[in-house]
Amino acid sequence: MPTRPLLALLLLAPLAACGDDDAPVDSGMDAPVEDAGVDAAPPMDWPAMRPETSTVPTDGVRRDVVLVPGFAPPANPETGEATPADLNFTQVLRYRRDVTPPAPARAIIVCMPGFLGGAGSFEGLARALVRLGVDGDAVEVWAIDRRSNLLEDLAGMDAAEVLGDPEIAQRYYFGRDTVGGEAFAGYVAQRDVGYMSEWGLETHVEDLRAVISRVPAGERRARVFLLGHSLGASFTEAYAAWRFDDDGASVRGVDELAGLVLVDGALGGEPTTEEEYLEGTSAGPFPSPGLGGVRTGMNRYTSLPLFGIDVYARAEVASLRALVDPEGVVADPGRDRLLGILSGLTTRQVPALTNAAGLAYAFDDELQPLGFVRAKVGRLTGGPIESYESALAGGATLQRPTDPDGTYGWQDAPEVGEFTSVRALAESFVHGRSNFAEWYFPTRLPLDLSAVGGARVPEDGWQASYGLRAFDGALVDAPILAIANALVGDATRYEAIRDRVASAIGEGRPHAGTTRDDALAFQIVDAVEMEHLDPVLADETVAGNPVPAAVIDFVRAHVAEGTVALTLP
Repeated sequence: MPTRPLLALLLLAPLAACGDDDAPVDSGMDAPVEDAGVDAAPPMDWPAMRPETSTVPTDGVRRDVVLVPGFAPPANPETGEATPADLNFTQVLRYRRDVTPPAPARAIIVCMPGFLGGAGSFEGLARALVRLGVDGDAVEVWAIDRRSNLLEDLAGMDAAEVLGDPEIAQRYYFGRDTVGGEAFAGYVAQRDVGYMSEWGLETHVEDLRAVISRVPAGERRARVFLLGHSLGASFTEAYAAWRFDDDGASVRGVDELAGLVLVDGALGGEPTTEEEYLEGTSAGPFPSPGLGGVRTGMNRYTSLPLFGIDVYARAEVASLRALVDPEGVVADPGRDRLLGILSGLTTRQVPALTNAAGLAYAFDDELQPLGFVRAKVGRLTGGPIESYESALAGGATLQRPTDPDGTYGWQDAPEVGEFTSVRALAESFVHGRSNFAEWYFPTRLPLDLSAVGGARVPEDGWQASYGLRAFDGALVDAPILAIANALVGDATRYEAIRDRVASAIGEGRPHAGTTRDDALAFQIVDAVEMEHLDPVLADETVAGNPVPAAVIDFVRAHVAEGTVALTLP
């Protein structure tokens, strides 16, 4: 199973950004930052426009954006702040065949994103799974936007996308332009979201169950597969082990699932201590504020050190530029400041970049030091490049450009035999009213996941008093597919999961009685040549990508015959 450093990255990395070192967040408001040159022209007011909620991102696949009513969490017990009713929803991207009415589905694959991830992060994989289907039958993919995505001000990106002009968003978030007469008010203040302290594992488990409950009760165990990426894989394990109380009757999460798919992540093997959970820890590279700090301090959501909240808006602007004019060159000192931080360069040392290069630079594995935001996107071209030891990557050797007066371009992934094209990356950020990222990732969620390591906490243990009911990991009897990519790094680390779940597929399931030493019951796919984001961004047409076929083959082996008609509000 993943080592402690890996688990720290998967589960505790969000907490590194919380606390006194992050001045914009601790001040209560992460204010918009004007870029030099952005406001050189007179301010403009752009019409408020929203992308359609039902679109066709690629031939044969329709994507619907729907809201599903969710859980009403308790108020923050320290401040009394309760979640506003309009935030008790989960946004779901429903990928399905482009037919009217929707085709009855053989299987529903529900996808939970990872750390800082939104539903758009599954764009490539979701399209692929819908196109592949199962033996001619339709497959639907429901990608989850956790409730915190509803806090994002997407007015600038919406108008920019509909009008096809990325500079509308640039000038809205980083200049003086308005949309519909309204200026960007800045990022949500930590002091104004005290209720987020209760957006932990219980809240998100209940939210997800509300989504899964849109599938008829008698069909869930036969057709619903839960797929988690990165921290979403940790969540998937915890959800399967969760014990729900349905009017006095116990129902386990796994009872309503046909199978689990873990993509480049897994839950820790052991829980933290109650003291660590409540008071936090200062040891190691990823300090935790603890539950007390989350409830009383300015630690409700994550702002990445050095990069801040505005990194997400910048990535979306860069993505729209790459889609609209990939070979265009735009001066953007704010973008260059962030790329300089990644590469140990000053802003002035970052050269001019085509729009495609400006986006890919921030994610490509040869340039990006942080493993959880890497993909194999292609090659930087057009000027000299040097190798250097990156402090942000723990001394690993990366590459960076060396001609600040040059103009660099990009050789795309398909041209060099890699996995994620610039277009695939860009479309995960820009397509309809959702995006790749989660601007306000709730600190409480990884804190709770660390408390239920192993997913077998005692019914009378301290975790139960905080609503953490991941009691039944040892009874998880559904088949499991585990896909190891670069962040897990070693496929054998999944072996610990084989040992801590039920020893065989349970009664009433296809292949009941098959033991975990059989790949039908527990399959590990070794795809460590793929970076962390490649398996969710790349599709089935990419040579050497084993993930879509592995998922569909797993579903085919464990889904029931027949189909079910589905209604999602």
